Amino acid sequence: MASFQDIFQYYSSYWKISVYSIGASSVLALADLLVPYAIGQILNVLSGQPTDTVTQKLITAIASVTQHSPNKILSLSVLLGIIFLVTVAKAPVQPWVGNWFHWAIPLKARRDQMRSAIGKILTLPLEFYDENNAGRIASRIAKGIANHTWTYPEIAGEFIPEVVRLIGIFAVICLIEWRIGLLILVS
Repeated sequence: MASFQDIFQYYSSYWKISVYSIGASSVLALADLLVPYAIGQILNVLSGQPTDTVTQKLITAIASVTQHSPNKILSLSVLLGIIFLVTVAKAPVQPWVGNWFHWAIPLKARRDQMRSAIGKILTLPLEFYDENNAGRIASRIAKGIANHTWTYPEIAGEFIPEVVRLIGIFAVICLIEWRIGLLILVS
């Protein structure tokens, strides 16, 4: 089984684009948290309750730019606009960032490792192949490289953005009610 150091070394040539892809996926995972927040604020507007300070400042800023009064219609329009941006505008970007980068990086790294392995195999003396089965050697190389190829999309594409989302949810809960956040942290 490969260690984390082996995995990091396997992808070391692509660390810049890896940081970008993981960061972009994490930001998109955090953006999903805006939808339930905006729905909660919509419920506040519809029930006549005040919105929180962040939403109120945003609505006031938009009202001053558009020269409208910060009324119920403007508040609902802004909140529905946030939901629209998060769900509809993000929809074509998320698969591109997730699928493209989370598979392009490991496949390029796989190509590089295969080139390196083939280069090494071609430099071995013929006596080596008399003592070792060439099919077994090829099988071991292919399995090793394939195992590393699957690690990146699983860790970078799914695990890390979900951890960031959970941390974001925990932070929001702590901001709303710190006692509930503490209870969740203990559990």
